[in-house]
Amino acid sequence: MTNVTTLPCPLCRAPLDVRLARGRKSGKAFIMLVCPADGRHFRGFITDRQYVSGVLAKAEGPVGKG
Repeated sequence: MTNVTTLPCPLCRAPLDVRLARGRKSGKAFIMLVCPADGRHFRGFITDRQYVSGVLAKAEGPVGKG
């Protein structure tokens, strides 16, 4: 089995960027996958609350350490 470290754009094959974004109306956080060459090529969203919360918790690290 191969570990995938990047996801290619289906149109131009450039590695997709992963960004944190927020809903315009709701303000809820989500993860966005977007083509860095042209955002119209591909734009995908991960909106599962539990998964996004877990990713954010790992990215922020333990609170109070420093």
